[in-house]
Amino acid sequence: MTTLKTVVLASATFATFTMAAAQTAPAPKNPAATSAAPAKAEAAKPIQAVVPSSRTALPTTAEVDAYMKRSFGYDPAVSWQIGSIRESDVPGIAEIVVSVNRGEPYHLFFSAGAQTAFVGQVLPFGPNPFATTRAKLQGIFGPSRGGQDSPIQIVEFSDLECPHCKAAQPVVEKLAAEFPQVRFTFQQFPLPASLHPWAMKAAQYADCAGQLDKNAFWKYVDAIFENQGGIALATADDKLKELATASGLDAAKVAACATSPETDARIQKSLALGETLNVNQTPTVFINGRMVLGIASIPYDNVKNLVQVEIDHAGR
Repeated sequence: MTTLKTVVLASATFATFTMAAAQTAPAPKNPAATSAAPAKAEAAKPIQAVVPSSRTALPTTAEVDAYMKRSFGYDPAVSWQIGSIRESDVPGIAEIVVSVNRGEPYHLFFSAGAQTAFVGQVLPFGPNPFATTRAKLQGIFGPSRGGQDSPIQIVEFSDLECPHCKAAQPVVEKLAAEFPQVRFTFQQFPLPASLHPWAMKAAQYADCAGQLDKNAFWKYVDAIFENQGGIALATADDKLKELATASGLDAAKVAACATSPETDARIQKSLALGETLNVNQTPTVFINGRMVLGIASIPYDNVKNLVQVEIDHAGR
């Protein structure tokens, strides 16, 4: 697969980029601006409108698309999807999320004045680097389990149709068993229907399961992940009701709740919360405010040690 890195190395016109893969995917709002086929579900998401402040003059979607064409348009094998354009945490620098050839998206940090960009991630840093994120996470409201008054929170933003979320589920379950003192919260973050056709419907059903029976909710989520390959948009309602019954829920009540405006409002609120935290990929896990991406691909002992470190630093 051709990646942005290899394209840059081949392009003298774009030699200012230093490539480093960013583990993100685009945000679940509005149709994406593309020059070719859409990116895969876990790698890209549609354009997200961002209102610039006086701090940074942001390029428009059309301008970014033109920049990409100027740099890479000579190669018909290269396509891209622009995920979002927003202010970065660095004053005067715009952050552009772009996916190339259905690959992992990159974060481009763009200086219009210098006409240069670099690729990477802005990382929290300092003596208490995750305090700001922890403060934002006080707005979580999804189904929770574990220690009621725990100073340590593990929050997962998840899409029930996402195969990477399915792979992460056993890791989260194991952490919950080994750290019962930690509070675990599940936040719905379904990607758009153009990427995951039945993800929103599953989020609606699961949200209602959590409203009706918080204990049965966890069984229901496990059941959806286990049966993920057998669910399609055309049969999703029937399958989701069947799994609700198997999880000990009243399927009729769950189905009725799933179509209510209140349910949609909760899911939109969860999506908005994730966006304030720069959630660009599912699953995204926050351990005491520390963002962890690709948790299923990290050796479990390392994840366990990370949780223990955050427990040891609780309140600091």
